[in-house]
Amino acid sequence: MSWILAVVVQIAAIALGVRREQRSGRWSWSKFFFALAFGVLECIIITVPFLVIDQHSSYFGAVLIAAVIIAALNFIWMVLVARRWKLPDGRTSLQAYRDRKG
Repeated sequence: MSWILAVVVQIAAIALGVRREQRSGRWSWSKFFFALAFGVLECIIITVPFLVIDQHSSYFGAVLIAAVIIAALNFIWMVLVARRWKLPDGRTSLQAYRDRKG
């Protein structure tokens, strides 16, 4: 039952993020769908070992750790790529954040 709470919290976080991006004029449907697809990919990377390998196998732990490491590295890569995305005015999201703060 706790997974329902996790889903509700995730939906709320997404809705708040969408509203914030729309208010600041940085909203993009293509980036939104890319982020959703990326989240699905992360879930697939982590759940595949549970579906493919017997959990009592001696290889299960090593494969699961490898999957989590791959997912973490993929997430870090995604953050680095997202910071270089260009906004409609030509600035990167990092430049826009710095301009807003300063």
